[in-house]
Amino acid sequence: MTSWAYWAELVELFEYRVADVLAGRVPRGGRRGLAELRDTLLGAPLEPALHRRLLESDRRYRAGLGLEGGVRTTAAEPGPASAWTAPAAGDSPETRAWEELRRLAWHAGLREQVSQRTRPLRDEPGRLTLRVLYAALENAERAARGVAEPLAVPAEHDPLVSLHDAEVAGRLALALADALLPEEGPARVQAALWAVHDAPFPRHPDEDLLGARIEAAEREPLAPEARAALVRALRASHPAVRDPRERPAIRAAARQLQALLGELLEGAPAPALGVMPARSVLYAAHAAAALPAPDDGADDLVIHLVGGQGVHWRGLNLRWQPVGPHWQFQVGDEVALLQPHLPPTERAWTLPTSQGNLSVFLSGAYALLRVAPVGGEGPGHLAARARAVARLLDPGEHHANLRLARAAAQLLRGGQVDAAALGPGSAGRYAGASQETLLTLARKGVDALTSRMTRLTPVESEAALRDGAAALGLPEERALALHDVLHAATFAPECLLAPSPASRLDVPEGGAFVSVRLGEGPVTLHVRSRSLTVRQEGGGDPVAALPGQPALPLRDLLVLPLPGARVLLVRQGSWVAAALDSPDSSGGTVP
Repeated sequence: MTSWAYWAELVELFEYRVADVLAGRVPRGGRRGLAELRDTLLGAPLEPALHRRLLESDRRYRAGLGLEGGVRTTAAEPGPASAWTAPAAGDSPETRAWEELRRLAWHAGLREQVSQRTRPLRDEPGRLTLRVLYAALENAERAARGVAEPLAVPAEHDPLVSLHDAEVAGRLALALADALLPEEGPARVQAALWAVHDAPFPRHPDEDLLGARIEAAEREPLAPEARAALVRALRASHPAVRDPRERPAIRAAARQLQALLGELLEGAPAPALGVMPARSVLYAAHAAAALPAPDDGADDLVIHLVGGQGVHWRGLNLRWQPVGPHWQFQVGDEVALLQPHLPPTERAWTLPTSQGNLSVFLSGAYALLRVAPVGGEGPGHLAARARAVARLLDPGEHHANLRLARAAAQLLRGGQVDAAALGPGSAGRYAGASQETLLTLARKGVDALTSRMTRLTPVESEAALRDGAAALGLPEERALALHDVLHAATFAPECLLAPSPASRLDVPEGGAFVSVRLGEGPVTLHVRSRSLTVRQEGGGDPVAALPGQPALPLRDLLVLPLPGARVLLVRQGSWVAAALDSPDSSGGTVP
């Protein structure tokens, strides 16, 4: 791609994002991207025509928000792009909490990384590298306490160290991660390692005194046997002299640990120096730092707990309330007591959810949340995806959603919409297709579009659907509704309750999912006076069957038609969730 074409695409992207904001649609996941893109373009070597387009779009944006004469600073409204990138000024509790939360989140991953990287050292002959690490960590801690006397590298069979014990070696790895958490920790550990390298066997402070005592003993008028026994007793009271041949190996181990330390610290957050990104904290105390709404596309979410009581993020309903000096934090049925007074290494909690494990890090009244997905797609992800599949199976307007999805896919691949091939007449191929064939087709369409959406901003993916609808003569409202359900399938898994062990369960009207644990016997789901049976069949996937319809395998998701509605089924292992998708709950039409 030529340089001109590259900058032209970025200017066009900026125009799309500005148009979206001016239309009242705050771009989910696009606020920071818009700010970064604007800064990039303002400093770019644009040709005159592109530069004029950029300035005109920026002028309309600022004028549309009433910002030509100044900058708005209210937390509820998005300010201009320049204000979004301006840091929250000065050292404050908010900036200090922001910096500590970044280090706490980094430390959580560091503990696992250190454990993995040091595990092979347990099989090293003599475990010399672990012994060097032990001495360095002990000396770093002594230096922090102001103790001047260093510890020598322990001997291989030192009974006070016991590095042959896997549990002891594991605790040593975690001690290294914990020592690196404080801002001054890395420098302290590095200094201790270099000290071990330079002096593997530091001189004992009583060594001169011992020498003087031995000399005095040798001058005593004693029988030779008695004099030798006295000298042996004096030497026994002093640490044994180490074999000097160990020095090169110890120094090599210290250099190896220095290299490992450098690799571990590559991902450490840089000091914030009292500065934090704007629009980065939900319910922030500082207006310039306030995030107007949570971003379902973001991996992390930072919350000022004092500013609110709950939020819906990535399909999870989160609630919290103060309990004395602590915070009671709840997601689903899981509750944790967040205690600000705990040491930094203990201010991390993990709560299991249907979307994966939710990690919560705490600094004062600020919390950082991070979701770690479970292996494969969790039930919440599948539930959101099933709704999107059901939307593509809507036969309304000659299967308009299926045709629109294909048009958007063509645009996202860089092509043009073939309106003739995707017109109403093309829907004839779907009329005689089997239920299983249509489900496979809709599933492939959803998978293709959500895969693309993970690499795009919501504005870009929504523009593709709007342009596809325009090319097919479909209303924009259909494109926006389809985009919403696809966005949820990509970024916002549904919050599901823990599965019930019951063998019979009612599926309510309104679209909410209910969950059940599938055992050896069948499970009966009551849906609009019908009984839907889910049962294991042989050693393969379970099957689901409605009266009068063939049984279909329930692999991960399934959509079954009913008069005026559809039944959505998702499964992960023995966890089965079901919902009734109807015009009232989806906003679409159903057969």
